Amino acid sequence: MSFLNKTELETNLWSLEIGVPAADFTAQTAKVFQKQRGRINVPGFRKGKAPRHIVETLYGKDVFYEDALDNLLPELLKEAYAEGELDVVASPFDLEAKLDNAPEDITLTVKVWTKPDVTVEQYEGLEAEKDEVEASDEDIDAEITRRRQRNSRVITKEGAAEEGDIATIDFEGFADDIPFEGGKGDNYDLELGSGSFIPGFEEQVVGHSAGESFDVNVTFPEEYHAEDLAGKAVVFKVTVQEVKHKEEPELDDDFAKDCGFEDVAELREGVKTELLEQRQAHADEHFESSVIEALIDQVSGEIPPPMVEAQAKEQVQNMARNIQQQGMELEMYLQYIGQTPEEFLESQLPTAERRVRLELALEKIVAAQGYEISEEEQEAEYAKIAEQYKIDTERVKTLIPVEDLTLSLKREKALNLVKSTAKAVPPKPQETEDDAE
Repeated sequence: MSFLNKTELETNLWSLEIGVPAADFTAQTAKVFQKQRGRINVPGFRKGKAPRHIVETLYGKDVFYEDALDNLLPELLKEAYAEGELDVVASPFDLEAKLDNAPEDITLTVKVWTKPDVTVEQYEGLEAEKDEVEASDEDIDAEITRRRQRNSRVITKEGAAEEGDIATIDFEGFADDIPFEGGKGDNYDLELGSGSFIPGFEEQVVGHSAGESFDVNVTFPEEYHAEDLAGKAVVFKVTVQEVKHKEEPELDDDFAKDCGFEDVAELREGVKTELLEQRQAHADEHFESSVIEALIDQVSGEIPPPMVEAQAKEQVQNMARNIQQQGMELEMYLQYIGQTPEEFLESQLPTAERRVRLELALEKIVAAQGYEISEEEQEAEYAKIAEQYKIDTERVKTLIPVEDLTLSLKREKALNLVKSTAKAVPPKPQETEDDAE
């Protein structure tokens, strides 16, 4: 093979010229003939017995050229990339072969995208916003109220139903005096004020007591999923069987003990500690995400479209697997959100580009820091993965090549460096409408 020339057509896009030695091409066409001759019919010869020059006379001298070139191409490209010092990131395209004088003077031209040489302006000491966490008395009161509500007893009450009560009802819906499908229920527990029924339904149950029967007049929303009922006025025949209300436990030491504390004071301190821990964990997570975004913003350089497209496709595949684990196919999900596969893939492109920029930034940091991974670190990571997925360590090694594992660990070190040196700054005050004006 003879690497002839490379020309940069635009940033990261190259055109390569590759010369194919006549001897290599001739040898490959002979191999193709031997492989295919058993399938070739030539009048006057038994199947597979016609000489090559007869076959070429009948079908043309280039009959085996295309397959020969296809067989040579992987090695040709590999050598050309190496001689041309090109780190190719996608499949080659626009292949053209000049075969007029074959097997002499064969020249190939092909276009390839290469990995961009990005610049990372800064990666240590990046600034990112981080919230100060606190838990006010009002926050503590609200959390204790939620706990009391979770521990409420539901008891039957006398008199009319009020908002917040639970009404056990029988109901049947009629559209134009005809019962409609899905409009009937018996002994249904409806929490008044929950908004779980059609708008206007629950409000008309308020004020009625057990044993009362009455009509509820409502109109289905225009966007209702059943087209025959969308925007339609209907009547529900309703009977209240029972009215219940939630009785919250008193906020006293007994309730505190039920929650695992000695008294109310200790309960309040415990709730405050839990709230602060939860909010601190959220603030830390948000800070780390902000640091990563800040690092991505430090990356300059044009990213080849195929790199972004490949990352976007990987994201779609990952999402498809996650959706499938929840019992839904991606196609059904896309119908639900009203997008075509093409639109959904396009929606992933901005995120995909930022992900590619992050990976390139981490590679730059790894090179700058000269990170290496020891055998002990490799073994520890394999053992960690094996424990996580409850499989044998040797099995993990067959699934994850050591090169991929090492690269992942190097990038992890780079990211840890960025995070550990980042500086937290207070969030900027949010701009109000008056400020904007």
